[in-house]
Amino acid sequence: MKGNLAHWINQPGISKVLKVLRAVVAVALCMTVWGFAQHNLDHARIKEVRIFWQDQHGLHMLKDQDVHAFLGPLQGKLRTDIDQKERSLRKLPYLSEAELCYDTDHALMVFLNHREPVLRVLPERTSGYYLAADGVGLPLKADFAAPVPVLLGKIPLRPPLPQQSRNKGLTLALMVMESMNKDSLLEPFMTQYIVTGSDSNALICKTLSGQEIWVGTSMDLPSKLRNLSSFYRFAPADSAPESFRSINLIFKNQIVCR
Repeated sequence: MKGNLAHWINQPGISKVLKVLRAVVAVALCMTVWGFAQHNLDHARIKEVRIFWQDQHGLHMLKDQDVHAFLGPLQGKLRTDIDQKERSLRKLPYLSEAELCYDTDHALMVFLNHREPVLRVLPERTSGYYLAADGVGLPLKADFAAPVPVLLGKIPLRPPLPQQSRNKGLTLALMVMESMNKDSLLEPFMTQYIVTGSDSNALICKTLSGQEIWVGTSMDLPSKLRNLSSFYRFAPADSAPESFRSINLIFKNQIVCR
């Protein structure tokens, strides 16, 4: 009898069917175990909240206590209760990324990327806002101040939202500032950026000494800034850039000083 059964099992067709059945049973067991574990996790209570900042700049307008206050009391709540919290965090203009997940010890892990404020925008008759490197406006907070250049002139009164189209003046200021910051000689001098032009499409930079650098529009911008950098580095001793009240880069391949 045993021999007949073994012979029957070893038949090619029967053997394949049994292999498939074993695979199905294995998958079913795995799914059952996973479902049970997932059920336990979903009904587990949050024991603590841990916040991790993943950016490197350290200029945080939001502090840990602000995030805790925004999330509200979560200890003792079910992990399924926090999905809406994650969506709300992602809508904050200060954060470029926000992700909530769980550790095996039932701790809620909050991973955040804070936008870096790079300009203090000061429209007329308002207290202004900060501008992040990606063009998003960051509302002021009473307990925060950053040592960044000031942006003046024909600029939006309200902070630009993450999905909002960029203002020409703000975009130009960010482009110029980014180039200036890459130049070790020019970067320390720049303290103000002033948006001008009928369409807010031109820019003037101001140095610590009050010298004005007329950049103009974004046309030929890389060439203008290269010429400015070369002028600061290689100008003759009797024509030191700092000795002029203004430097004009508007004319192509020329630097006009007075």
